[in-house]
Amino acid sequence: MDVPTAIDGFKNIISSLNNENSLHFLNWVKENINDLIDKQIKVVDHNSDIVLESIREDIRTLLPLNGVTPTEKICTPSVGPNADCESTTTEHIDAFCFNDDDIDDLCDEGQMSRNYCTNCGSKSIQPLTFITHSASVKEIKYIFRHLLGDLRGKTVVDVGSRTGALLYGAYLMSEAPCIVGVEIDPTFCHIQQQMVTKYGMKDRIQVFQKDVQQCDSLIQQADVLILNNVFEFFMPLDVQKSIWNFLYQNVRKKGSYVVTVPSVQESLQSIELPLDLDSWLQEIPTGEVTARANLLLYGDPVTEDSELTQIHLYQVK
Repeated sequence: MDVPTAIDGFKNIISSLNNENSLHFLNWVKENINDLIDKQIKVVDHNSDIVLESIREDIRTLLPLNGVTPTEKICTPSVGPNADCESTTTEHIDAFCFNDDDIDDLCDEGQMSRNYCTNCGSKSIQPLTFITHSASVKEIKYIFRHLLGDLRGKTVVDVGSRTGALLYGAYLMSEAPCIVGVEIDPTFCHIQQQMVTKYGMKDRIQVFQKDVQQCDSLIQQADVLILNNVFEFFMPLDVQKSIWNFLYQNVRKKGSYVVTVPSVQESLQSIELPLDLDSWLQEIPTGEVTARANLLLYGDPVTEDSELTQIHLYQVK
């Protein structure tokens, strides 16, 4: 039964009752509606969690442990907070495919280590630097179940969609009718297409293998634009500046949202690009939303281990 048919059925029930009984029935609906909604949300959330976990398992079989494809080029940042990420002591890991518990299991199995020896043969060790270029499952839930509102009728665009994690999250956890991934790496695009086909998501998800600077029309129409660790480790400084200038010119749909990791301010400061942010974007405070999400996802509203605080939300002026 579809929603319009259900609505007609509900109206028919009301019309079939006399005035007194219909009032009793409507009062029952009023008293129980919140419990019914909560129960249905739990069912929907449970189903989406199962599908998301299945997709994670599938993608793990298609990628190496570090989540870097043979066709992908990693550029170690020369400026900014991650400029100290030396290639020999930095582990790339896909947070969507491998959470902390997964990494612990891999370490226990000897497939991965969290530390490196600073003087081979001694006990002088230092922790490896772990870098992820994908959103974790908790971050995905935060973005689509807590941070963003009703996405019915909206277009969501993820720039640098990699494995498609945020695309699947948007499909399973929102009613956005148009979800688009823009990814330049052919291996990742192939993986996304495989998952979209296998899990029946073609009706709302599209994946374009393109440089984002070739997608001006798409970017101009986006209601939600997601930029998750998207440029710093993959583009030289001159290309990063070019892309940010492109976004500055084309992300102009008034009232649309931009979700970023790290903040726009940090990204621009690192590449020394002085765009006029005050006339372009307004950052939306997320403290209360983050506290609620932390409570549900971590069991503590102020957990220090939460990765949610690094997610920033802006609205185009």
